[in-house]
Amino acid sequence: MRALLLFLITVTTLLQSLAAGNDARYRYYYIEAVRQQDMENYALAFGLFSRCREMAPDAPEVNFALGRLYAAIGQDSLGMTYLKRAANLEPYNTEYAERLANMYLHKEMIDSAATVYEQLADQQPDRTEYLGLLLRIYERQRKYDRLLATLNKLELREGQSEDITLSKMQAYSYLGDQQGAYKEIKSLVDAHPNDMKLQVMMGNWLVSNGRKGEALSTFLKVLKEEPDNAQGQMSLMDFYRAEGQIHEADSLLYHMLVNPRTEPSTRVAMMREWVRDSEERGGDSLRIIQMFDRVLQLPQKSSEVAEMKVAYMMLKNAPADSIKAGWEKVLRITPENVGARLQLINLLWNDSIDEKVIQECQKAVEYVPDEPLLYYHLGVAQYINQHYDDAIATLKRGAGNITKDTNAGTAADIYAVLGDILHKQNRIQEAYEAYDSCLMHNPDNVMCLNNYAYFLSLEAKDLKKAEKMSYRSITAEPNNSTYLDTYAWILYQQGRYEEARIYIEQALKNVVENVSGDTIAVTDVEDTQEGDTIVTLQADILEHAGDIYYRLNEKGKALEMWQKALENKPENEAILRRKIKKQKL
Repeated sequence: MRALLLFLITVTTLLQSLAAGNDARYRYYYIEAVRQQDMENYALAFGLFSRCREMAPDAPEVNFALGRLYAAIGQDSLGMTYLKRAANLEPYNTEYAERLANMYLHKEMIDSAATVYEQLADQQPDRTEYLGLLLRIYERQRKYDRLLATLNKLELREGQSEDITLSKMQAYSYLGDQQGAYKEIKSLVDAHPNDMKLQVMMGNWLVSNGRKGEALSTFLKVLKEEPDNAQGQMSLMDFYRAEGQIHEADSLLYHMLVNPRTEPSTRVAMMREWVRDSEERGGDSLRIIQMFDRVLQLPQKSSEVAEMKVAYMMLKNAPADSIKAGWEKVLRITPENVGARLQLINLLWNDSIDEKVIQECQKAVEYVPDEPLLYYHLGVAQYINQHYDDAIATLKRGAGNITKDTNAGTAADIYAVLGDILHKQNRIQEAYEAYDSCLMHNPDNVMCLNNYAYFLSLEAKDLKKAEKMSYRSITAEPNNSTYLDTYAWILYQQGRYEEARIYIEQALKNVVENVSGDTIAVTDVEDTQEGDTIVTLQADILEHAGDIYYRLNEKGKALEMWQKALENKPENEAILRRKIKKQKL
């Protein structure tokens, strides 16, 4: 439609501009050139426009068309020449002038662009966007006198406004005319005497220009008129603090924070500022906590203040119970807060993954039923507490909420744990399907790779697939005794005993004997009190080592490993005793 209108306008202009007034050839060439240009046949259009210019060199529409074409092919100088000629031939055509001004800006000919926009602004007083362009140009050029003159023109056309006044004040400041800046703000305030926001603005200007007494009077006047004016209170508080009147500033802050009429967003901003300022001054953290508690006694529309309190307590290394209580307060205000739920769950997990953790996780999924991560935490807690059927149902619900936006690691972990539980329930095929889904989301989930491979090896099934998966797990964690044991056992199942020895002995390097003869795995030791350890015993590794040595005809070593495995009270104690008895015979 725009192309058609342009076509009609240019044809009309053409008919008016032809000296002969009836040159059929010119009309034909021009109309055909426009048609070819609309069809993007630019080479043909260029030739036809050039022919038109030979016939009518002063036709503005032809010069304009050629200027655009030259600019399009990168010949800016020629393009600018023709555009300028078109604009001079038809000075009131805004399209010609705008195109020329844009070309000047493109070529960094800022003064020339400004001249064109000044002409346009004078010709089209109702189009204030030209003045806006001039403002940006003069500010860029730092021509503040021209900037101020343009702002005055804009104010005449649009009327006095806060934005224009602020811009004029800035321009006066650039020019070093503080009196002029003051007259501007005072004029706006006098025009709107009941607008306290403007009064505060003037007070802030007075502060920044060293007129402190007048500023203080202005702020006090505002608060006399509107005692709960947040902007006035904050400006006065900043004034007191800048003057070293900390007690007055804190008193005003306290009044604002506990005032039920203070907007929640204002309260949050002030609380954050006060904490930062107090920390910089080495303030009393107990006093800050007490202030949080006082503010939190008020009705809360959001949990921001409660979350700030928890963040502050964590910064100050508060006791875990206090931090738990803080997150519980957050959740009473916003029970759907996923982040707070996860923080509380993590704290509970550090104590013990018990029924309380399950209850908290159940609350979480009730409030946020579409978040897979919450189902993962609930499922794991149920699994640890041996609620296997519940855990399977939970993790399947979590898997059902996985979308393309779900974190791939979370999706993979859900399926990995689901696979472990299903296998424990002897639902083997379902377990393998869950493991496949896990690896689809995250092919590098090493725990899944190891468990999947190990379970396949126990069945002596798909051993090549199992070997590949297990090898990826030991590549990712080469010192993990469990993963090394899995790989060794897969090699054993394939009859590759010498290779199996290499990896089972690497696994054994992570197993040491303490002074009492108990076998412990280095990677599974957690320090408790000095000299004591909590140990996860690796009976399976020792038994597998015995089996591998037995196949290598190293019967003495095999017997030694089986006996050590037996000392660790393995589940398959009866089988081990039969192996030992048979070897001793």
